[in-house]
Amino acid sequence: MAAFGVHFGSTSACLAVYKDGKTDVVANDLGDRVTPCIVAFTDHDQAVGSAAKQGKIRNAHNTVCNVKQILGRSSDDQLLQQYMDNSPVKMILQDDEPVFQVEHKGQPKDVTPSKIAEAIYLRMLETARSHGDGDIHDSVLAVPCDFSEDQKQAISESANAAGFSVLRTVSEPVSALLSYDIGQTDNTLECNVLVIRIGGESTDVSIVKVQNGLYRVFCSQNSTAVAGSKFTDSLTDYLATEFYKKYKLDVKESRRSLKKLRLEAENVKHTLSTLGNAQCAVDSLFEGVDFHCQVSRARFESLISSLVQQCPSLIDSLCSTADIAKTDIQKAAILTGSDETDIKVNFEQSEVECLKKSICVKAANESTCQLYPVFPSLTPFPCRKHETVTLPSNQTSFKLELCECSNNNSVDADLGKLVMQDLPKSAVVSIVCHLRRDGSLHVTCKEESSQKTVSITVEVQS
Repeated sequence: MAAFGVHFGSTSACLAVYKDGKTDVVANDLGDRVTPCIVAFTDHDQAVGSAAKQGKIRNAHNTVCNVKQILGRSSDDQLLQQYMDNSPVKMILQDDEPVFQVEHKGQPKDVTPSKIAEAIYLRMLETARSHGDGDIHDSVLAVPCDFSEDQKQAISESANAAGFSVLRTVSEPVSALLSYDIGQTDNTLECNVLVIRIGGESTDVSIVKVQNGLYRVFCSQNSTAVAGSKFTDSLTDYLATEFYKKYKLDVKESRRSLKKLRLEAENVKHTLSTLGNAQCAVDSLFEGVDFHCQVSRARFESLISSLVQQCPSLIDSLCSTADIAKTDIQKAAILTGSDETDIKVNFEQSEVECLKKSICVKAANESTCQLYPVFPSLTPFPCRKHETVTLPSNQTSFKLELCECSNNNSVDADLGKLVMQDLPKSAVVSIVCHLRRDGSLHVTCKEESSQKTVSITVEVQS
């Protein structure tokens, strides 16, 4: 029987199994492939995962998050002290061990971090059982490179207590190589592999040396500047701005309202990982006003582009620290949508053509001119974006101007413009932007009811 691979992160956990020559990430009872690492205590029960997350705002003092950060740490650890100072759940030290003090079923209850981790692993065990492989579950746990032996011991004990049979722990970058079968089918392979993991609270970049079927993490660095939580922050700020534009109300004046909006931003982000558009809906967000808006994946990608563009500098820093040239990295791949034939052994063959400068749409009125990024710089070729614009009832023409920008504040070059005239009232214009593999940009605008269409093709810098 195959063993399960279990990843326990700061913000979420997931479970996978390698069977019949392929890796399958097992979905939980909600159909999600990740489960929030959150445990909540209420007057009725103990909730884990999405149920705990949904009640996080109104039950903050009894909802434990990010427990991985303090598992196995000593009482004098600075990070533990910071965690205790910032935790919305009351915490004390008992026999030099941190303890959460919560209210559960109307009674006070002391809960250790290891018990919180055990509850999360128990939920992952339930997901494993739903996979239909019996009641015995051998597992391999992925842990960060910088975990101490005490931390590894603590996380293993929690998994064992939940019912997993832990075979061993492996570092997270090595688990990535195992997932893609690098160095297993050919034990004569010798190469350097770059691994990037963008997590909920931090990003890790590592170089792993593969030699004769053995793995060695040669160098690893961690940064909190790029993380899933930062992506959520950017989306939350955008939604708060949209709310202010629509209602002239500043949601940031209320901490509770801002938390509600951030929780919805996380839901929107989750939806955009698989769909091109997502609906943001928050009832009674601020001063009794409901908030509804649509966010496209293109908009989200433009909001986080500056964060994503920090990844190359993290790689440069890692290579400098390891004293390894980028040309000495033999394996890299665009993992999303790749199959085995897409992952080239030679580094030069793995280079991806990217956009040099941002492609923006210029929107002008009588007093201002604004730029909206469609394709941020470093967007790989090819790529396609789709947007829909509904014109005011008294507007019968539409103009779209395209330009290149080195940043989102200034225009470097005008690329061209499209003009549509004699449109019906309340016209709906569908805009498709196709960044082609040959380095050209093709834009088509189509009015839905009249079927009028205009298009343009321009050259862009790669």
